[in-house]
Amino acid sequence: MRITPINHRLEQGSVLMIVVIIGGIMGIVTASTLMLSNNSLQNAHGRVDWNKAFYNAENAVVWAAQNAFDAPPAAGSSNYYSTANGTLPSASIINGDPAFMGAWVKIVQPNNALTNVLVITASARVNNKVRTIQATITTRPVSQVYDQEYFLNNWGWWWGSTITGNGSQRANWDFDFRDNPQVNGFIYSANQVEENEQPYDKSTPPFGGLAGADPQDLVHQGVPRVTMPNLLDFSNYTATAMSDTTKNGIWVGGSQVVAGVLQNLTGSSNPGGNAGNLKPQTGLYLNGSSSQPITIKGTVVIPGDVVIQGQITGQGTLYVGGNLYIANDITYANGPDFSTPPETMPPAQRDAWAQQNMSKDLIGFAVRGAILTGDVTDSDWINWCYWYTGSGLAYVGDESQLGIDGIAGTGDDGIPFLHPDGTMNAWYDADGDGRINANYNYSTDINMDSTRASYIQGYPTDKNGNSLPYGQVATDNMGTLDGLFYTDHAAAMRLARSDPEVFHGVIVSRNEQIVFQNYCTFNYDSRVNSRYHNNPNQFINLGLPYGKSIQVNGFTELPPDGTNL
Repeated sequence: MRITPINHRLEQGSVLMIVVIIGGIMGIVTASTLMLSNNSLQNAHGRVDWNKAFYNAENAVVWAAQNAFDAPPAAGSSNYYSTANGTLPSASIINGDPAFMGAWVKIVQPNNALTNVLVITASARVNNKVRTIQATITTRPVSQVYDQEYFLNNWGWWWGSTITGNGSQRANWDFDFRDNPQVNGFIYSANQVEENEQPYDKSTPPFGGLAGADPQDLVHQGVPRVTMPNLLDFSNYTATAMSDTTKNGIWVGGSQVVAGVLQNLTGSSNPGGNAGNLKPQTGLYLNGSSSQPITIKGTVVIPGDVVIQGQITGQGTLYVGGNLYIANDITYANGPDFSTPPETMPPAQRDAWAQQNMSKDLIGFAVRGAILTGDVTDSDWINWCYWYTGSGLAYVGDESQLGIDGIAGTGDDGIPFLHPDGTMNAWYDADGDGRINANYNYSTDINMDSTRASYIQGYPTDKNGNSLPYGQVATDNMGTLDGLFYTDHAAAMRLARSDPEVFHGVIVSRNEQIVFQNYCTFNYDSRVNSRYHNNPNQFINLGLPYGKSIQVNGFTELPPDGTNL
């Protein structure tokens, strides 16, 4: 073997050079990795700041919406708040984040919108990231329950070939049909549409009219449930009624009988409905004629029961703290012509009908208790509306076993569920009064006896000053109801007139026992529907009950605006 020393030294130098080159490469790679890691970390922090800025701006919008609910800007004006000038509390926007640099929010009431429609724009900065968002909201929006001529916060049921609905109808559970009623409009059901309590065969729907001809487009099952307004607290409506008693009140003929709110003579509390054995508050008797109609304007509050019949006129809503007793027909003195129901017209013609009738009578009744139509003391009324098996008032109203869905007769009845207070039971507070109500009690919840009548101002009396028996005041021989009728309790009606019974407007309730004689027709008043609410020129502000405090109509992100941040 021969060894060459020169070649060995060359190999050692080559290895050393390779090590130096590799070390250099590794250094470059390490430096690049550190730079990339640092950039990634900065980007990650930037993304966190970007997200935080959005959430802070969103929190500012929520704060402003809550603020605007109680103190909205005047029509056509705006309110501005910022952390910089101390009018926007930072504690309401963030939770002690030291990276938060500031926020502002502006609430605008546009001139071309309804006074309860507001545009809220908010901007927030976190470190060097700015996000700006905008929301359009409606405060105290009119409840969607008024978008139908017939709404049941329960099982909807139309059993009868002589029932006709010209408009939409909706139920917060199943909607059951039998004997082929005529439905000229939409059908909405939170659960199923049924035929005699069985899912219907879509090839042969159990109803006629427009819905029967086109069930694919007009019949909707599994739609979201609609929140019913809660009338337990009248304070907002009372404040509105008392804000201007020259515009809010009731007149009979030329005499004003209520200025905003009928004064409560008893000082007691009566949530109405089937709350049981509570001392009644002051009520009112109203009887209108063609020469002296009952005029209802603006928002009016009656703490107790109301007995009403005859001609009515005006535009407004009557809030009733007890029961509404409809003693005979209620008809508009200057109402629209419903001979061709507007909901059966082509859309353009229907909208024209609404516009042409914007100044005519439109009156709402918002009832904390029950709506009781006809002579509630008559045996015919009691047999059909109270004792009728299954659906009569003697069998509805119990809240102790409703289950989590709040609907009697469903699969969760009697099954305990977890309540917000941590208790487990099957009670569901359907009317929000904090009491476990039982089925309706005729004596305490319905009967118009002399004691109940004694709390009703203007109730008819005999020559000795004694209250007349209700059978001399009311009748079952009736069948025309003009107006918007709302209750989250029962609507029990005996309409015994041989002529067709007609509703012009809306009927909304939780439990319904409408018993008619021959024919019953519901004609929706198209002036009420929410589709007109986006046009101030086609909206009559009746002050109707609202189902939720705030409704978000639109939400978008704008280019970042760092002004005043």
